[in-house]
Amino acid sequence: MRGVRSLEMLSKRGSTTRVLNLHRVNELALDDPDYLTRPFFNDRLLNRAMFIKHRLRRDELYMMPRKQRVATKIIFPFAKNELRVGGQAIFVGQNGYKQALAEILGPETPQTRRDLDLLNLMQKLPSLDPFLLREEMRRHGFDPADCYFEITPADIERMHAYAADQVSGLINKAFGGSGSEVPKEHIDKLVDALLSNNADDRLDPLRLTLGLEGQAFKDGIFSWKGFLYYKWQLDEARASLFAVSSQLDQVRLIGKQPSEMKEEIAQLQRNIRTAVRIATADCNRIMGLYDQAFHDLVENSKAAAFRKFLLDAPRLFLELGLLMGVISHIASFWTYRFPKGSRLEMDAAEYLDLLQEFDNSLDTEVKPVSHAA
Repeated sequence: MRGVRSLEMLSKRGSTTRVLNLHRVNELALDDPDYLTRPFFNDRLLNRAMFIKHRLRRDELYMMPRKQRVATKIIFPFAKNELRVGGQAIFVGQNGYKQALAEILGPETPQTRRDLDLLNLMQKLPSLDPFLLREEMRRHGFDPADCYFEITPADIERMHAYAADQVSGLINKAFGGSGSEVPKEHIDKLVDALLSNNADDRLDPLRLTLGLEGQAFKDGIFSWKGFLYYKWQLDEARASLFAVSSQLDQVRLIGKQPSEMKEEIAQLQRNIRTAVRIATADCNRIMGLYDQAFHDLVENSKAAAFRKFLLDAPRLFLELGLLMGVISHIASFWTYRFPKGSRLEMDAAEYLDLLQEFDNSLDTEVKPVSHAA
């Protein structure tokens, strides 16, 4: 398969918004008893595979039965301890998908049917971000061990504080009395309910305020949670995105660099810098729709506007998730590869692989042209 060095780099980094790296989890969590008793997938090969939200190239579109920009790629490494030899890759839902999967995993069983359901759920998600993936899995009855999700307690705490700051005005309006504010400890409990797996009766005043019932309310709360998470994530990623754009052409390259390689690297750097700027602007545009609807709800008591936004949110959530999955992956991977204070140097061929991987994920051949019109 293409990009073996990229596969190695992805494996070393672990999971990101775009990559679910169960190969690395298998290496690090074998001593965790929950790893075996609460597996992600029942099938042992799937449970050691790598999953990537992959932007389809033009020469890959024929493989899918319907038109789509992004597919979930499964990579089964040929050798457990040597990724340089590559791996076998298939897309979830590709033409002949079940047959291709059966050739690797064997005949379908009741256990693997559960795995197929989970793969279909992952295919529908806009990214493989650990926080959102875990929440959506739990909503659908899947409960793997925590070791499968690289979410630190510090991240959860920062996300909680961010959400509390964002929604405190609404909570005061929905739950407070006339002219009174809800105590901080009550806000914390309600934010816990908002960020939990189920929209329970603690959120009834919000449900009444928004005029949503049943599944529509649960789906709306999940989409709202997703927007809060992506909003927090974008704020966290801004500094790293600036570093990527400013440092792309500052990396000292080691090894042979034929003129063709130098030209391709220079073109990729220009493409990536432009595409990151466009993707960030698109994220800000979608976030602006959310901010306006939320402002109307809190400041102008226009519940209908925010209600409409939540009903439209699944479509916007998909678009935002695709964008955030890519730019967050690039920002976090760049920070991992070049931590603060480290030298900006890299093997030239490895750097070219990295830029090609970024370029494909951003779809730079299409995006700058479409926005220039």
